[in-house]
Amino acid sequence: MKKSIKTKLLTTILPISTGLITPVALLSAGCQDPKLKKQLEDTKKELENKKQELDKTKKDLEEKNKSLDDAKKEIDKLKDQPKIDPKSDAKTELVVKNHTFKNFNEEYTIADTNVKSYIVKNHDEVVYVDVDEFLKALDGYVGLDLFTTIVDEANNRKIYRTFDKKGNLSNQLIFNWDKNLIHTTSTSIFYEILKPQELTDDSQFLETEYEHKNEDDKGVTFDLTKYKMDILYKDGKLLLPYTVFNTLFMSQGFTNLYFNGETFTNVFAGMDSFGATPDAARERIRKNAALNGKKATVAQREANYNHMIFTMDYFYGLRFHKNIKSFDEYIGAEEKAKLLSTDPKVYNQAYVNLFHKKLNELHTRMNSFSYYESDWSTKLRNVLKSPQDYGEYRDQFNKNRAMLVKQFETKFGKKIDDFGPDDYIRYHGNTAIVTLLGFEDGTKEQNQGPDAWKYDTYYLMRHLMAEVAKKPEIKNIVLDLAINGGGSVSSMVRTLGFMTDKPILNREYDILNRRGDLSKSKVDTDGDGKYDGDAYEKYNWSLLVSLNTFSAANQLTSIVKEMGIAKIIGKKTGGGMSAIMPIVLADGTTITISSPNNAVFGPNNESIEDGVQPDINLEYKDFYNDEAIDKALSNSK
Repeated sequence: MKKSIKTKLLTTILPISTGLITPVALLSAGCQDPKLKKQLEDTKKELENKKQELDKTKKDLEEKNKSLDDAKKEIDKLKDQPKIDPKSDAKTELVVKNHTFKNFNEEYTIADTNVKSYIVKNHDEVVYVDVDEFLKALDGYVGLDLFTTIVDEANNRKIYRTFDKKGNLSNQLIFNWDKNLIHTTSTSIFYEILKPQELTDDSQFLETEYEHKNEDDKGVTFDLTKYKMDILYKDGKLLLPYTVFNTLFMSQGFTNLYFNGETFTNVFAGMDSFGATPDAARERIRKNAALNGKKATVAQREANYNHMIFTMDYFYGLRFHKNIKSFDEYIGAEEKAKLLSTDPKVYNQAYVNLFHKKLNELHTRMNSFSYYESDWSTKLRNVLKSPQDYGEYRDQFNKNRAMLVKQFETKFGKKIDDFGPDDYIRYHGNTAIVTLLGFEDGTKEQNQGPDAWKYDTYYLMRHLMAEVAKKPEIKNIVLDLAINGGGSVSSMVRTLGFMTDKPILNREYDILNRRGDLSKSKVDTDGDGKYDGDAYEKYNWSLLVSLNTFSAANQLTSIVKEMGIAKIIGKKTGGGMSAIMPIVLADGTTITISSPNNAVFGPNNESIEDGVQPDINLEYKDFYNDEAIDKALSNSK
C-alpha cells in the first residue's frame, strides 16, 4: 500500500521519540556520586529539552496534517459539486503575436523574455494575455513558489491559492470564464505572491504586530461582464484582458506594465508618476509605440473607457467619501462622450476634467499622456497649467505652500534645496524646532553612506535628536510638519518612535475588502536591535501643522491625536487619507488615484480625509515666528 504524506511524516519522527523516555528513568535511579549526579541531571535536562522540541515538532506536524486534510476536503468538495456543462472558447479564433518584455523597475530582478498577446479575430480593441505565462515571465517580482493552482474545467474555473508559514490556506483567487467573474477571499493575495523588494527595506527598525477585523467573509468579486469585458479559456490557457491583469497583479504592487502595440515594458509606479522615468524606458514605451501619432478606433476608445470605470468603481478609495455609486453615472453623458472621442485633445481634456477638476483631490491626478500623442517626448507636467488644468483645492493648496515655503526660506536665509542636515533644526530658549519636509525611505545602499540623512527620514531624525541631546537646556521639541506633503507610511511610523515608547497605533480601513487593520509598532531609534526605552520621552513634544500637512503627515497627526503623544498647534491639516495607486489605461495614459486603503482615526475608523483639527490655533503669519510658537504653547498649559 502506498504511504500517504501524513504517514510518511509521522514515521520519520516516531522512531526517534520512542527511545527518549526510558533512559531518563534509568539515569535517575539513586546515584549518590555528586559529579555523576550532576552529569545525570544535565543529561536529564537535555533529554527534557529534546522532548519539548519533539512535542513542538509533533504539534507542527499535526497542524500540517490538518492543513493537508483541509486541502483534501476542498478537493473532494470540488469533485462532489454538481457538474456544470463545461464551457470554453475553443471555437474562438485568436490572433497570437510574440512580443519582447523588459523590466525597468530596479526593485526587482526580472529577466528579459518574450511573451504572447492574444486578440480575438476582427476585434483588436482588447488585448489578452495568458495569466500563467505572464506570471512566469514576471519571476523575480512574483514568487512562483508562493502559490499553487487548480484547474476545475468541469465548473469553468481556475483557482490560485496561497498558504501561510504553517501550510494553512491563506487566500484564494478564482477565475470563472463562464460567468466572467473573478473572486478572491481577499485582495491581499496579490501581495502574498510577491517577492520582497531588493533595494528598499521599509520594515527596517520596526517590530510590528497586526490585527485585522473583517465586516464580513464575502471576499471581493470583480464582475467583468458589467464592464463589457471577457475572460477567455482556450487550449488550457486562462486569458485575461491585459489591462485587467495589469490592474490586479501589477498596479496594486506599485509597478505597471505598458503595452504599446509592440512591446511590454514594466516600470516602477508609472510613467512620470514618482521621480524620473528612465530615458530608455520612455523611448521604448512612447517613441517605439506602434500607436504613436495614430488615431484610436471607436472600439478602442470604448474598451479604454470600460477598463477605466472598472478600475475606478473597484479601486477608487474615496468613492464612498464622495458618495459615488457608479463612475459611469458620476461622469455623465456629456463628459463620457468626450472620453470616448478619438481626438486626443478632446479626451485629454476630459481626463483633466474628471481626475483634476471634478474629483478635486490631491492624490488623484494624471501623470502622462497616451501612446497616441504625436510628440512622444511630451511630458504632461510641461503642458498642463495651474490653476485652469487643476481643481480648486490643488490651487489653494499650492498657493498656501508657496507662502509657507517663502516664510521658511526667509527664516533660514537659504533655499530648501541647499539645506544641510543641521538646517532642519533651530533653537529658541529651551525649545528645539525640528522640521521634516517629507517621509522618505532610502535604499539599502544609500543608507550605508555618510549622507543617509538625505535619503531616509529615519537617519535625519537620528542625527537631529543626537544634536538636541547635546543641549541640556532643551525641554521642548516642536516637530514642524507645516510643509510636509507625506511619503512613506513606514518612515512616518519610524518618526513617531522618536516621540514615544508606546507601540505606534496605525489604523487603516480597506474599503474594497471591508476590513479594518491595526498595526502596533515599536521602533529601534538607535539601531542597536532593541526596541524598548529608545524614545525621547523626557521632552515635551508638539506638532506644527497646516493645510500642507498632507497624506502620511496628516496620518501622523491623526495618530498623535489619538495616542495623546503631543499637542498639535497650527491650522487644520490638508487631509489625504488614502494610500495611492498608479494605474495605466489601455491607451497608455498614466493616472494616480486614491487607493482603497484609507488611514482612519480611532477604533470606529473615522475619516480623516477632511483633515485633523489642531489643539491650539496659530495664524500662518506666525508659523516661523519662534517667539509666537513658544507663547502659544505656554498659554495652553
